[in-house]
Amino acid sequence: MEEQDFHILLRAKRQIKRETAVRSFLLAGLFVAAGLRVLGIDVAFLYPLLFILLFVSLVMNSDVIANVGMVSKTDLVKLIERQIHSDPESLARYVNLRGKM
Repeated sequence: MEEQDFHILLRAKRQIKRETAVRSFLLAGLFVAAGLRVLGIDVAFLYPLLFILLFVSLVMNSDVIANVGMVSKTDLVKLIERQIHSDPESLARYVNLRGKM
């Protein structure tokens, strides 16, 4: 595995952690907004704020719209294929599995 491959792998792992954190934050915000609404407390700025955060996270995680600094699925597939092709045993298993599908 080359150094560039390690960088791609580390960027992908950071990306997954960031996406998980944003998703958790949005879910927590949704539950807080629902809880406040059930209690009869209406916070007007909370709904647009959650919508803006959701929209920004969708745009930043989109492969088509904004792929700035993100590891694409294509890059990960190329990395996996390079690793498979560099190891003859895994290449043989890959060809066998591909033949069964």
